[in-house]
Amino acid sequence: MIRLQDIADMAGVSRTTVSNVINGNTKRVSQKTIDKITAILKEQNYVPHMGSVMLSGHGSRIIGVVLGFAQAHGMYSLQDSFVGELVGTIQMEAEMKGYYVMLIGGENIQNVVDIASRWNVEGLIILGYNDEKYRKLSRKLNKKMVLIDAYPAGEYFFQNVGVDDYSGGYQIGRYLCSCGFDKALFLAETDIDSDYSRWMGFKQAMEKEGKFCSRTRLIVIPGERNRRIQKYKELLPRFLQVKAVAFSSDYAAIEAMNFLSDHGIKVPEQVSVTGFDDSIYARMVRPRLTTVHQDVGQKAHLAFSRLLRMVAGEQLKEFNIKSPVYLVKRDSVKI
Repeated sequence: MIRLQDIADMAGVSRTTVSNVINGNTKRVSQKTIDKITAILKEQNYVPHMGSVMLSGHGSRIIGVVLGFAQAHGMYSLQDSFVGELVGTIQMEAEMKGYYVMLIGGENIQNVVDIASRWNVEGLIILGYNDEKYRKLSRKLNKKMVLIDAYPAGEYFFQNVGVDDYSGGYQIGRYLCSCGFDKALFLAETDIDSDYSRWMGFKQAMEKEGKFCSRTRLIVIPGERNRRIQKYKELLPRFLQVKAVAFSSDYAAIEAMNFLSDHGIKVPEQVSVTGFDDSIYARMVRPRLTTVHQDVGQKAHLAFSRLLRMVAGEQLKEFNIKSPVYLVKRDSVKI
């Protein structure tokens, strides 16, 4: 294994100079020397020892990704296609910038504090926290943080990257209305945050023509799969009556399509179904799912790039970045 001294000998400089270049302490090092050392490091595939990097005081090059929930749709969160794509994209972005990604379970705030402090992470990207949990964490941990898909009770006072959930719900509601399904139901996993915003967009679209969309048309489905299936059984007569159901996620929509098929109900001939996310499974399932597309990769890119700007000392003026979404019409809605 090549040593730091070996690199110094090849470059004709001191071991301290090489260490300074590796750790980013280059104020007193000429650009010519930096380029020379960097070229040798790359040529020799030199990997610095993480312990020495962290102790250097010039940054660990570690970004923590906090998963604020252990499960999604009743399964481990990383099994969910949305979470997997998000984390995978952050990992690729980090690798290209010379950073490492550390996954941290975020249900226990003290666990996040302990790990982030012990490893001296440079910043955190947090999924699944509300403003209350963010306040608790920020009081205990002085790190730069960017949240994903967070909805505070009032104005944004933290950095957040999300999508225009209201618009997505509105587009689904308007499309179903145009297809004659003005009594469609909206099924969500919660009645808060992004799901609630999607429902409000859906409701507004349904009421645009002067028709009332009752709160009873928002149905919160259980998180545990067996209880969800039981709920679908209870709702089956209502599904057949209204003839269309919008879901707040592709996962729930596809699960419901399978349920309907298992019970001899044809989609979309008897019940039309829509989702939200445009995951890879929306294109693989048959009939292909009509859904709202959100760019998960772009969301990950924005979160990572904004965090790096904060780590570098930049004061970001805009607190909430919302990416646009758009309706993708496929085969699961009868037209």
